[in-house]
Amino acid sequence: MAIIARSQEAEAAQRFVEASRNVDLAFRAVRGDAEDEESSVTHGVALFRLERALDELARAEALFDSAIRVQGLGRLPGDLEN
Repeated sequence: MAIIARSQEAEAAQRFVEASRNVDLAFRAVRGDAEDEESSVTHGVALFRLERALDELARAEALFDSAIRVQGLGRLPGDLEN
C-alpha cells in the first residue's frame, strides 16, 4: 500500500509541477515576455489562458494535499519508513 500511496503522491506532485510551469508560461504571455509562438496571442487570450492555468494549479494543489493527507493517515506515530 505504501508504494501505491507514494505513486499517487508522485503523480500529484508531477501534476502540480506541470501546472506551475503552465502558470509561468501563461503569465509571461500576459506580460508579453513569451519567447515562442505564444507571444503573438492577444492580451485577452493570454488572460484567459492564465485564468485556466491558475484554476488547474489550484486543482493540482488540492490533489497533492489530498494525496499527502491520505499517506499521512497510514502512518503510525514515530514511523519513519512510510
